[in-house]
Amino acid sequence: MPHGGMTKGLEAMDAVAPEEGDDLPTIRSRLIWLVLACIVPAALLVVGLIYYSSQKDRAAIVAVSIDTSRAIMSAVDRELVGVQAGLAALATSPYLASSGDLAAFYAQSENVLTTLHAKSILLIDPKFQQVLNTLRPFGSALPSEANHPVLARIFHTGEPVRTDLMDDAIAQRPLIVVAVPVRRDGTVIYVLAATVWPEALATLLHHQGLSTEWIAAILDSTGTTVARTHQMGRFLGKEGSEGVLDRLREAPDGAVESRSLEGIPVVAAFSRSPISNWAISIGIPTQVLNRALWEPLEWLFLGTALLLLASVALAWAIGRSIAHSVHRLAAPALALGLGAEVTVPRLPLREADEVGRALTRASAMLMAAQHRACHDALTGLANRAHFDDVLGRQLAFSDRTQTPLSVLLIDLDAFKPVNDVHGHAAGDAVLCIVANRLTSAIRQSDLAARLGGDEFALILTPAGAGAAQIVAAKLIESLSAPYRVEHMTLYLSACIGIASYPEAGATSMALTRRADEALYKAKATGKQRYCVSGVVAANGSPAAVL
Repeated sequence: MPHGGMTKGLEAMDAVAPEEGDDLPTIRSRLIWLVLACIVPAALLVVGLIYYSSQKDRAAIVAVSIDTSRAIMSAVDRELVGVQAGLAALATSPYLASSGDLAAFYAQSENVLTTLHAKSILLIDPKFQQVLNTLRPFGSALPSEANHPVLARIFHTGEPVRTDLMDDAIAQRPLIVVAVPVRRDGTVIYVLAATVWPEALATLLHHQGLSTEWIAAILDSTGTTVARTHQMGRFLGKEGSEGVLDRLREAPDGAVESRSLEGIPVVAAFSRSPISNWAISIGIPTQVLNRALWEPLEWLFLGTALLLLASVALAWAIGRSIAHSVHRLAAPALALGLGAEVTVPRLPLREADEVGRALTRASAMLMAAQHRACHDALTGLANRAHFDDVLGRQLAFSDRTQTPLSVLLIDLDAFKPVNDVHGHAAGDAVLCIVANRLTSAIRQSDLAARLGGDEFALILTPAGAGAAQIVAAKLIESLSAPYRVEHMTLYLSACIGIASYPEAGATSMALTRRADEALYKAKATGKQRYCVSGVVAANGSPAAVL
């Protein structure tokens, strides 16, 4: 019997004996269950994917905020280091070093203030008496600093200092002091200091392009608020958020759910400077964060409700469409989990298309994170890309502050036989030992990198050619020490090429090329030697012009 005839026959039988089929489900109920069976699981899957994506987006926002806090902290350090560098240059004034003409030095200090990001300059003698202060006319009576412990430390150690937030007797307000020693014949005869007002740091915060709803604050090493984007007058000098301070005691950077000083629930990203022990806190109000992350889910719920209301007549088509869309999302989701690049094409359903766009965004963020990977997998040192990036930024900073910078290229002598004779595992172990010796020999402000194979590099800043030669001599001695690898003792040495800014060049390419040329000159003269832009020396021996 044809299908149409069979249907008509069944309908006729139902009409004759309806009581026999009253307990059977109708086509409408079957379609409704089909809708529920197809759409509800698909909707739940989409909800799960969007929720997963929203959590990733939230984590990404927090991660970006942490990176931003590190960048702002670096900007604050650069700002105060710039003040320190300006003071160090002013401390060499002939009016102090030789003539002792304080009136002329006062005029010079006022001129320097026009370029220095500070409010005043003051000079203090070993009795802790202010000799001059640009906030007062020259010759005015000035207060004593009453044997201030920070100033006393400068007279004893001769090292520059940066204070936390403190009250000033003349300015009659909280401020920060950056101070450097003034030497004559090797003796500290004065302390030269500059005062930085918190408003200058607050201006720096406002220039970072943060959202106006975010609350950023600078905290000194005691956890006191130095500058703030919101209600600074109310909270200047107050202790920072308790939750942030507790986390800062545990980690140098990260994020924590806390409350701002106004009592607003926030997710606070923070970063502490290893140089000054100051910190930056960026509080993202929880309400603001959730509002952006939950909007896709709200659209999904609305779309699902409308779809269920209209699905009785279109159950089969909608079920197939949803199943097809979900199927097209599954493969990109799995590929994303494996770290592959994902581009989801436009999908016929809005909800699924939103998930696709979210997956595409998540993939782009993952690719960006992988692209930002900047360390060598074996040694943990910076890789070539990160080395080039840091060198470019440090050169720009050196150009602004007129400070020297040196690049050292290091190549191991006779490393290939280690791999050939003892295997690559032994060679890898040697490279890791070399990396440890390099990082142990440099400061926190310097950078060690592995450029490839047995070639390493250092960026020393601030450091001129003289300082670089001292480091190179010590490194040659360190890298020539025996290497203990798996019950074996191996002996290697190294040659080093040195190029210094600005003498050897003003660009990354120029410095790297000159350092590479110097390295080949050093290797051409034997092992355990270094060459500085055309000058060569053995380990510990005086340099000789080639």
